[in-house]
Amino acid sequence: MLVKIWTDTFVITGEIDMLRDERLTDYIRENKEFIAVTQVKVADREEKDLFHTHFLNVSTRHIEIILPAE
Repeated sequence: MLVKIWTDTFVITGEIDMLRDERLTDYIRENKEFIAVTQVKVADREEKDLFHTHFLNVSTRHIEIILPAE
């Protein structure tokens, strides 16, 4: 699933590997401390591109908003 994640500093867009019919909320709760995001674009809060990477672990403590990306 392609998602967009806001932290206090960054906007992260990338893919997470979820089970079929799994809810995003359940996925976040199950993964506790970190979620693995692939094909990642990281931008600042004004959405200026900072970098791209194939893999990034995102701390769930720092996630303010997460939603499916369009």
